[in-house]
Amino acid sequence: MSATDPTSDARFQDLDALLAAAPDAMLLADQRGHIVQLNDRCAQLFGYDRAEMVGQSVEVLIPAHQRDLHRRQRAVYGARPSIREMSSGLDLVGLRKDGSRVPVDISLAPFETDHGALVLAAVRDVSRSRSGERLFRRLVEAAPDAIVVADGEGRIQLVNARAVGMFGYEASELIGQSVVTLMPERLADAYETLRVGYLADPDAPPVIGLSGGLFGRRKDGTEVPVEVSLAPLETDDGTLFLADVRDITERIENLAAIREAEERQQVQEATNRAKDAFLATVSHELRTPLASILGYAELMADSGHQTPENAHFTAVIIRNARRELRLVQDLLTLSTIAEGGLEVHPARVDLVEVVRHAVESALPAAGETGVSVVAVVPDAPLWADCDQERIAQVLDSLLSNALKFTPSGGDVILRLSRQGYSARLEVADSGVGIGDEEPSRVFERLYRSRTAIANEVPGAGIGLTIAAAIIKAHRGTIRVLSTSDSGTTFGIDIPLGQ
Repeated sequence: MSATDPTSDARFQDLDALLAAAPDAMLLADQRGHIVQLNDRCAQLFGYDRAEMVGQSVEVLIPAHQRDLHRRQRAVYGARPSIREMSSGLDLVGLRKDGSRVPVDISLAPFETDHGALVLAAVRDVSRSRSGERLFRRLVEAAPDAIVVADGEGRIQLVNARAVGMFGYEASELIGQSVVTLMPERLADAYETLRVGYLADPDAPPVIGLSGGLFGRRKDGTEVPVEVSLAPLETDDGTLFLADVRDITERIENLAAIREAEERQQVQEATNRAKDAFLATVSHELRTPLASILGYAELMADSGHQTPENAHFTAVIIRNARRELRLVQDLLTLSTIAEGGLEVHPARVDLVEVVRHAVESALPAAGETGVSVVAVVPDAPLWADCDQERIAQVLDSLLSNALKFTPSGGDVILRLSRQGYSARLEVADSGVGIGDEEPSRVFERLYRSRTAIANEVPGAGIGLTIAAAIIKAHRGTIRVLSTSDSGTTFGIDIPLGQ
């Protein structure tokens, strides 16, 4: 052992025992970068025998493309040695004897001997933790929301691409900055209170901004409404905090649209209630004088003491009074529907007879307009549990509409058939159709199609609304089966019952 050999130093002899007991790979290198001592863990980590490594340059443990850089860094460290963590912010890699690589963390410390300064290096295999870190970064990058990871002081440590896109910064501009950078100035104090409170109690509610009021600030100064979910992350370097930041602009716009729609609905419902109340009041007030007019007119017609001209006038009065009385009754029925539905009183009824009577009732009006009305029914009775008067009312309404829209020489057909456990009623005409409106709209209260308005077809837009309510009360359905400029077909299905 020479007089200049640092291993002859007594402190070095004591260190040899400490190196053997150290939990990490350890090595000593002189100022030229030559390895002078190492422990078994270091030899095992790099795949060498201990004797092979002694005297080798430390660069032999570094990938070839990084060796020149390492020599320069080693020279800088030799000029100003200190205790230092080399791995901070770096992905250091060691080179094994077999050419494979191993991710490492390295800590350096100067070691003074009587024969000169040495450098003590602690080398830790971080394969597992580096792999976990890469997996964590991939997960953060794959997250559907913007992710910001900050330390306990609120300094940003990591952001994903969605955070970059949301806030308009490059990732390098945000790392190391306070998260306040991403907030409007008016919210900075509130954030600081939240941060301190969350550090003290990580079990606090993890989501903020659920009801709005929280905003992020982009690089260009514009603001974006956000919702933030917080979660603590325990790491070897202390607790980090992951913030999942979600842009809720679309949600707020949707909620505003929903509230606006609800307000419109409330206004519409209030308007409808007022309209229903008005119609009910007016109908009650009109029914009594109309009934009186009709009664006296019928007495005059039955008296037999009228001139032909007066008889004609009386017939006109009776016809119009009956029409207005039917309208009043329909308005009262509408009011009843709006107040809670229509009552029906089912009984065992032969629908074949109901259909035949409906067609017979329509024949006088059909004769006046030159339209053919026929019934197509089964040969045998078709029994159903239904309210006969109400079903007859529906058929009268459909036949009346068909006659209004069918020109002279046209046809109106009322068909009845059995479809499983239901009765199918169809009213088909060869008229002008109901136009290109959504077919279901014809059942809306007071709705008048453009075809009806254009052809000046009389009506108040009430009959089909009442018909739909009656069929619904029978647990059935009514719809437009087909419509074109050559006619319309309405279909009704009602359960037959037991």
